[in-house]
Amino acid sequence: MKHFLIILLSFITLESIHSQDPQFTQFYANSLHLNPALAGKDLSPRFHSGYRNQWPEIKNAYVTYNLEYDDFIEKIHGGLGLQFLHDKTANGVLNTNLITISYAYHIKISKGWSSSFSLKGGFQQKSFNTSQAQFGDQIDEIRGFVYSTNQTINNPSSSYFDAGAGCVFFSSELASFLPNSFVGVAVHHLTRPEESFIVNGSQNNKLPIRYTLHAGKQIKVLKNGLFHKPLYISPNLLFDLQNNFKQFNFGSYFLDGILGFGIWYRHTNFLDPKNELFKLQDALVLMGGIENKKMRIGYSYDLNLSNLIGSSGGSHEISITFDLPQKEISKSDKYRVIYCPVF
Repeated sequence: MKHFLIILLSFITLESIHSQDPQFTQFYANSLHLNPALAGKDLSPRFHSGYRNQWPEIKNAYVTYNLEYDDFIEKIHGGLGLQFLHDKTANGVLNTNLITISYAYHIKISKGWSSSFSLKGGFQQKSFNTSQAQFGDQIDEIRGFVYSTNQTINNPSSSYFDAGAGCVFFSSELASFLPNSFVGVAVHHLTRPEESFIVNGSQNNKLPIRYTLHAGKQIKVLKNGLFHKPLYISPNLLFDLQNNFKQFNFGSYFLDGILGFGIWYRHTNFLDPKNELFKLQDALVLMGGIENKKMRIGYSYDLNLSNLIGSSGGSHEISITFDLPQKEISKSDKYRVIYCPVF
């Protein structure tokens, strides 16, 4: 119960309510959420569904559903992507619905390197369920929640337009420098929409911009692995920054034919000098998946290494991705697949 209160109070203050964006462990399975420039990255249609349950033992603190569809369309020289996301925080106290559309322009830079530049726009709706909310001024030290709250939620629902952008630079196996590598940057919430459930003209309730940097490389270790296909190792890193929230991830994927494994370390830091409990949060991430030409299934588990290790239940994430048949592209040398991980 103590940790559940902390979660609630981290979203509720006397003046306004702010939150960070939903986070996924399987970054590249949820590629449009990571970076809209990854739309059309496979040069073929892709349908993805993802589910994440973070800290389930703390009354399902964060539950997120994500659906994505993207395809490469040669006539527009790039990829189109559509995303729908639904997120429940604190067992439904805070609910988020998001729908976005992305366009990524693919261009060849040199013999070995290409790039993708993207813009995305969409609508987001957030609602605050006052009937399930519990506030700090309701707590009696001995008897628990016994008092009435003085908090006033005069704007329990908020809807707004949002926009973002991204770019990815990537190389093919023909590149003389860093073959099969990529680096991407994404910027979310460029429009800085107003997001508050407590109207107060003196407060800055604009949604903070989120910056994402990610990079990786695919390295062939064996020509014939366990399933008589090349064995690859793919070291990666990802850095997220949004307002007082910083997250750094680094790890590696191992791909052997139909099987994929990954191990990651995540360091999270909330820059709040008044709240020692959120100074440092870390997790060890283990993931595995299986794939064929048409479908990929991935599962990941986040083992908390923070103060929540004994009460959170970790985090579970499942992804299912369908790769539809690839279209014939007339200028195959002009457009290239982005060699990034699939989980």
